[in-house]
Amino acid sequence: MAKITGPLLSISASGSIGPRLTYSKRTSGQQVRYQRAQTDYVNEARATQRGYFQTAVGWWREMTADEQAGFDGYDGGAQ
Repeated sequence: MAKITGPLLSISASGSIGPRLTYSKRTSGQQVRYQRAQTDYVNEARATQRGYFQTAVGWWREMTADEQAGFDGYDGGAQ
């Protein structure tokens, strides 16, 4: 979470309060934006992928530190 710099209702306020309110200075003047929380649309494909991920996390947590160390530096062939 970012900190607000300058008095909150002044011309020089900038930064964020929590995950929703963001104060910024624009060429048109001071601006406060409110970001609405995005809805979590769940469909069958997303639910399947989340299940795969949760399974993988469960396996990872069951591994010992030595087994996890075997994955250090592995990037799946990404370039």
